[in-house]
Parts: sequence; structure tokens; C-alpha cells
Amino acid sequence: MSLLPRLGDPAYLDGHLIAVKVLRDLDRFDWYDSVFLRRFEAAKAFLALAAPEKLAYFVDGFSILKPSPDFTPAVIDDLLDDAGHAAVKMEMAGIAHDKLEKHEISSFGRYVVHDHAPFIDLQRKLLPLASRLAGRELETGYNFLSRYGNAGRCDPHMDQPISMYTLDYCISQTVDWPIHFSQIVEWPSAAGGPQSGADAIADPQIRFEPIALRPNKAVFFCGSSQWHYRDAMPDNGNCDLLFFHYFPAGCSMLVNPSGWIEHFDLPELQPLFDLLDGRLSQAR
Repeated sequence: MSLLPRLGDPAYLDGHLIAVKVLRDLDRFDWYDSVFLRRFEAAKAFLALAAPEKLAYFVDGFSILKPSPDFTPAVIDDLLDDAGHAAVKMEMAGIAHDKLEKHEISSFGRYVVHDHAPFIDLQRKLLPLASRLAGRELETGYNFLSRYGNAGRCDPHMDQPISMYTLDYCISQTVDWPIHFSQIVEWPSAAGGPQSGADAIADPQIRFEPIALRPNKAVFFCGSSQWHYRDAMPDNGNCDLLFFHYFPAGCSMLVNPSGWIEHFDLPELQPLFDLLDGRLSQAR
């Protein structure tokens, strides 16, 4: 069914016009994994105009996605026993080249494989450890194998809350390639805070500390509230990492913006999400 006839509904048209204004005015968050924050800020700005009495209710609903301000990354020197580490290496080596995703070669210098079945099983086995390190009950998000070559890079960014917590596991490497973490910070907003990775690096209030991994070593961190990055790969280096993502249990509708209208019972947001998702343009 075309959505265009809905513009004949005065209430929907009002919402649509507010959404157009909000999206026209919102130009924030210049990093690859910032989709969630852009939608969060758009929804806040929309509600401030369309339903201001519901704005605080909406914003407060995301407090569960904020970690304790004193959270710090946890290092696990030997995540698996020798047999487990060898099994992961063997599984990685057995993935055919044509199964490697190549869309991040230019941006990250890496091949990736998402949600490989044996790694899903391992992620589930590591869930109790992740929950203990987070100090709260978690559930599994997605995972991916990341095979960085000598063009490897990982620019400063924050993750989306679907990967609020990450267990970053080093399978193998030929050179040291530290990951740098900030302290826990507030989510950037349209009102302030770094709007890009470069802003975060330049901000004197944000402090970064490096952590170097080695094969079978892992670090557990809160990527949705910590800026993090890796410098360009040293010459002739490579590094194979496995990222296991977790988020607070029971929050699947919060970490996926497509669930916000139902979760918060806010049908007022529909015109905004129709624009964000391109449904009106698709109906033309």
C-alpha cells in the first residue's frame, strides 16, 4: 500500500512536515557506526516539536543502555584453553575465500565474516563471562571475524548499542597493534560533544589509553560509550580478530530503532521513521 495517501491525513501531514524540518536541520555524527545516534537525536528533536510532553519519557527509556561511569575495559590474558584457541584458528582457516565479505576492504583494510555458525556457538558459551564482566545480565548480539591485512585501519568511533559491549579476541597477529580506549563518556548529541572521530581525538577532556593484544588474549569494553580506535597497521602486518557483541538482556527493541514506536507506544514517530527509512520515496 502506498504511503502517499497518508499525507492527506492532516495529523500525519503535520508530523511529516515536522520530520522534514528535523532532518533538514540535523547534520551530526560523522562516523560509520553512528546510525543509532542520528536516529536517537532525530527522534528527540521530533518529539520536542510534536509531543514535548513525551520527550523525557522517551529519553529516560534509554538509561539502561548507559554503563556505570566507572566502567573500565577488562583484559583476559587467555580467553580459551590451548585446544579452544587452536579450534578457532582451524575454523578461520577453513573459511573459503569466496565466503569472505569484501565491502570493508577500502574503509578498514579487512575481510569480514558475520555470524559464522561455530562462532555463534562460542559467543553463547562466553555469555556468562561477558555478563560477569559487565556486571549485568546480557544477551548476544552479532559477531564477526575481521581479517586485517597490511592496509588495516580502524578510525575513532563509537559503536551502536546493539554492540554495547564487545569481547575483542585476538586469534593471530604478526605485529603489535594496540586498540585505544577513552574513558566512559556521554553519548554525543546535537547540543554538544564530539561530532566525529577527529573531534574526539582533539577533545582535551577525552583521554585514550592503549591496550595491546596477543594471540588468545581478549579485551572486554563498552564501545557504545567509549571512543576507540586502532592506528594504521604497521608495515607488512596483519591481525585476525573476532568480535563478539552483547547488549543488556531484554533490550532488543531498544537497540534496534525499528522497535522504538512499539516499545514506547509512540505512533507520533511514524512520519519521521517513514522518512528515515525512505518509505515515502519508495512509494513514488
